[in-house]
Amino acid sequence: MTVGLFALFGSAAAEKVAPVVSAPQPAELALIRHEQTADLPPEIKAWMLQYKIPVDNLSVYIRDLNADVPMVVHQDKVPRNPASVMKLLTTWTALKLLGPSYTWKTEAWTRGELKDGVLNGDLILKGFGDPFLTDEAFWQLLHDLQLKGLKDIRGDLIIDNSYFSIPDYDAAAFDNEPTRVYNAKPSALMFNFQASRFLFEADQVHGKVGVTPFPLIPGLQLENSMTLSKGGCSKQHYRPDFEQDSTAIKVSGAYSADCGKNFILRVMSTPEQHVFNAFRDVWHSQGGLFNGKLQSNGQVQATDSLLHTHESRTLGEQIRFVNKWSNNVMARNIFLTIGAKMLGAPATLDKSRIATAELLQKSGVDYTGMVVENGSGLSRTARLSARQLGQLLEVAWRDPYMPEFMASMPLLGEDGTLATRFNDDDLRGRSHMKTGTLNDATAIAGYMITRSGKRLVIVLQYNGREAQAGGRKLQDAILKWAFEQ
Repeated sequence: MTVGLFALFGSAAAEKVAPVVSAPQPAELALIRHEQTADLPPEIKAWMLQYKIPVDNLSVYIRDLNADVPMVVHQDKVPRNPASVMKLLTTWTALKLLGPSYTWKTEAWTRGELKDGVLNGDLILKGFGDPFLTDEAFWQLLHDLQLKGLKDIRGDLIIDNSYFSIPDYDAAAFDNEPTRVYNAKPSALMFNFQASRFLFEADQVHGKVGVTPFPLIPGLQLENSMTLSKGGCSKQHYRPDFEQDSTAIKVSGAYSADCGKNFILRVMSTPEQHVFNAFRDVWHSQGGLFNGKLQSNGQVQATDSLLHTHESRTLGEQIRFVNKWSNNVMARNIFLTIGAKMLGAPATLDKSRIATAELLQKSGVDYTGMVVENGSGLSRTARLSARQLGQLLEVAWRDPYMPEFMASMPLLGEDGTLATRFNDDDLRGRSHMKTGTLNDATAIAGYMITRSGKRLVIVLQYNGREAQAGGRKLQDAILKWAFEQ
């Protein structure tokens, strides 16, 4: 496993960002309420009244998979922001259209003569959207190039990202946090989720905090203003601020002496520059020679020669990282891959949306009012209803790929984004569910085995100002109620 990988997933899973949604309008609710078949249980209504949680902000869809009608529905047709629960739609679509054994390729091409280990020309790396080209995989790719006889590159490194065609991307647009990994830009050639790793070391002897980046970013000086503080080590004790200008990366803040060594991940370079920096450092560490520059907009040409093809982990393996740890940029790469494979390269968001809509409609999932922006759920405009999510889960349950899909979700009280919820309760280990969290939206959806042995589909969505406090508590109250049915 990549060093710092779970720290990265954890940061992506936090997803606490800018306000995103408002509650549905009264006219929408009036249209939907008369279609209800089984509204909220009295216990839940009383709980919401006690804690002053508006019922209009909540959508619920609960169904016994062996029953003909839902057990509970409440505003289940209201389109709401699902936050990262959107990843269920993306990963399910990918499983159905690509298959769980699907793999991504990353190709290495030479432009010029390769003789006696020396390439008198350029090396081209062409990506096809691998979401999981991590440290180990990248190291293996470069090691394989050397095993095939490449030792000395006398030209430049060309990055071919032409498999994806996406609009200009402003990483600060969502919440003014451009360096946070959850805001990383998708890329056809993506190294380590676009994240630079910074090793923080508490030096209690000298009262300092050491900071070491990987990969090194040429031309930028690291200005370390970190101070060593006392107190136990938790996340609030190592949240440094990162600033970058044309000459330096400035790191400031406090770091607990009890934290020892930790990796903190940030996006500090463009995808192309990030790959180049990593290539240079890893290639040199393996004894290779290279002093060339980056060409970031090149493409493989007919006269180039294919030297090596690296194959990724399977889709079935990768969706476990996407759903269990809520990795946004992995989900976005998978979403774009769907469009390219079904409607031809280059990948575009529109192609992916069309392919997704066609599959859902063919599967009997209502697509009315659904808005899929980028497939990750990190969006202000994304919309799904609780009934649509419930239908998706019901269809998936009866599909041959159900085991792969369900196993990709966090296990309640055991792992992923649900590791600490109900971990000392009878509910522990009884549900596979995907979480979603934004400042004004919280959601959870998946499968539960009740105390009596029923298998339930559960979808809970809450949009409103109370999402981070009352919305989360409300989820737990409803899950406890459902477990006793």
